[in-house]
Amino acid sequence: MMGVRAYRWLPHEGLRHAIPAALVARDDGRTLCGLEVTVPHEPPPRSPHGCWPTCRCCDVAWRESEGIRVFPWPRAAGESEPATARTRLPSAPTPKATA
Repeated sequence: MMGVRAYRWLPHEGLRHAIPAALVARDDGRTLCGLEVTVPHEPPPRSPHGCWPTCRCCDVAWRESEGIRVFPWPRAAGESEPATARTRLPSAPTPKATA
């Protein structure tokens, strides 16, 4: 079972940014990369391409806060197919099975 996360993702200015999970609609706060945001009352619009591109700075800060190895940037074209961290990052720890 997954624990409570400290951050969640919010589309803002064309990218997906990490914000504190405690922020709710109409709260002012900052993304992990330092942008000032106000959490919208209405859900943000969907990306025309399915998912907003992720802010690299927020991604790095989020991964560090979660103890997840930082994903290598930039990725080569065509590397968007599903893969686990172990296949891309051989030294990443193997997840432990939960009962």
